[in-house]
Amino acid sequence: MHITDVQSNPASGLLRLRTDTPHEGWATGVTAATAAAIDQIYRPLLLDASPWERERLWQTLKREGGRAGLPPAAWGVVDVALWDLLGKMQGLPVFRVIGGFRDRVPAYLRGNPDIDLNEMANQARMARDKGFWGCEITIGSEGDSAALVRELRQAVGDPFRLLCNGDQGLDLEAALSLGRVLDEIDAHWFEEPLRDHDVTGLQKLSDALDIPVMAGAFLNGSILAGTRALTTRAVDRLRATIPTTGGITDVLKLARGAEALGMNCEIDWDSRGAPHAAAHLLGAVRNAEFFACDGPDDDDAAVVESLPVIDGELHLPQEPGLGLHFTDPSLVS
Repeated sequence: MHITDVQSNPASGLLRLRTDTPHEGWATGVTAATAAAIDQIYRPLLLDASPWERERLWQTLKREGGRAGLPPAAWGVVDVALWDLLGKMQGLPVFRVIGGFRDRVPAYLRGNPDIDLNEMANQARMARDKGFWGCEITIGSEGDSAALVRELRQAVGDPFRLLCNGDQGLDLEAALSLGRVLDEIDAHWFEEPLRDHDVTGLQKLSDALDIPVMAGAFLNGSILAGTRALTTRAVDRLRATIPTTGGITDVLKLARGAEALGMNCEIDWDSRGAPHAAAHLLGAVRNAEFFACDGPDDDDAAVVESLPVIDGELHLPQEPGLGLHFTDPSLVS
């Protein structure tokens, strides 16, 4: 089996790796810039390549992408499509190809950061009542953050999990102050509290707080940077985001490295189509807790149907590959 064509459609965000068999590898969320990079840099490397040599292809994509100055998301989406193809070739869902640890994953609701306290409290209560395991709240440098998180804890009660995202908007002093309040209300974790690349500040924060400090914005596709952050205990948990951190292969290597050190690598996603890749990784590793859910997708422009979250748990697709279902089937006709 060999790859015979590489098609990317910026209008739909769909990448297709076609082969000399009926099997295709798909990934979505491809931007116009990424589509151009794939066509120029990666197409010559993929044509006639064997998808069975996925690891070698990933190494080549990462190396040549780095030389061309591409962001990790460029080789990340191609890697996701290769995993989708590999699963279809084996007749297995991707999470079982990787290893298969579980077929459902606890989910939390990713809260809207642009709402006031009352709306945030209502959103958190709604997440609790629908069976979600927790709700993420985003807190920047503005306003009385300490009062906000105390009121939110009172609104939702225990043991519902509150996950705090600093959105890289705090300096070390503010993060320490807020972190102590998060310790007080028994928040679940403190995500991306400091500005990008402030690894020294993250280490000081992790040492000072009981709540797990989690970050990954400093990675920029570097598995070495993630390993160093874990071994030096700069963070308590690593955060790897598909496709910003890279593809399934990148994040799997980070997760396995964290597991070897007895630490968690929380797996997130940040573009349309990436939830499926994150979900399958969560089904394959044990040292990650939750699937991040944006709730029901009411976007009429959505290309891929949302994953099912039932009673607060994500149910992993069981069909071969990633289990992508397109709202417009003609995209792959």
